[in-house]
Amino acid sequence: MNIPVQAPFPALPGQDSPLVSCLMVTNDRLGLAKRAIRCYQQQRYQNRELVIVCQGNEGYRDELRRHIEASAVPDARVIAASPRLRLGALRNVSLDAARGELVCVWDDDDCSHPDRLLRQVRHLLRAGAQASFLSAHLQFFEPEGSLHWIDWRNSRNKPRYPLLPTTMIMRRDPRFRYPESGRYAHFGEDWQLMLDLHRDAEVVTPDDMGLLYLYTYHGGNTFSREHHLRMTEHSLPSSQIRARADEIRQALDHYPIPRPVTVHGADGEVFTVD
Repeated sequence: MNIPVQAPFPALPGQDSPLVSCLMVTNDRLGLAKRAIRCYQQQRYQNRELVIVCQGNEGYRDELRRHIEASAVPDARVIAASPRLRLGALRNVSLDAARGELVCVWDDDDCSHPDRLLRQVRHLLRAGAQASFLSAHLQFFEPEGSLHWIDWRNSRNKPRYPLLPTTMIMRRDPRFRYPESGRYAHFGEDWQLMLDLHRDAEVVTPDDMGLLYLYTYHGGNTFSREHHLRMTEHSLPSSQIRARADEIRQALDHYPIPRPVTVHGADGEVFTVD
């Protein structure tokens, strides 16, 4: 499926658009990395850069650079990282390499809608907050082709922090870094940073942006399938999925994922997108 790159979006009204550094950490997952790079390339927000911290071997770094050059990806660079570094330290390498006023997590195995940066950055700037996380998102289970719309606020057991940590966009600030030691140095490093932000700064979670981010389970994730399945407890009811079927279909047109996709609500399958 070839999706044309949309025209750049102009500066935000009344101010210059700040540079957004999209930060990707990757290790020998070329197919997934190419998909994430494609999502970056399709962003309508113009003033951006892609910082790829690569823990893979030299051959993998060369493959990434060749792909970036062949695809004419704007302002992308690949940075080598030691294979001994844990995930928190790797994410800090990307923070240190960022040039932008804003930094955005750009995980190599998830997808972003072309309007994601535009809408989330606009909301963050208008709120004057330190950071933004999405309180809703799509969740795709690639092995079986099933999709859920997760809304962390729309459930009986709403968590204390109803958001997905990997959707973070924040103002770059030396106070806020990922843990490099201790319990969350490799698993949950983004959760710890989210907690630090909530403790020491203003955080916003914009409503009704659930179609802008596709969180993927593919079998090689950091967290287990059981972890991802637990998230489906926060799926929207089937009635709401059915009412927004056209919006979901339109959003899926932008996501380079295998078809068919079976869309589920909290109480079962609702429809299929071929």
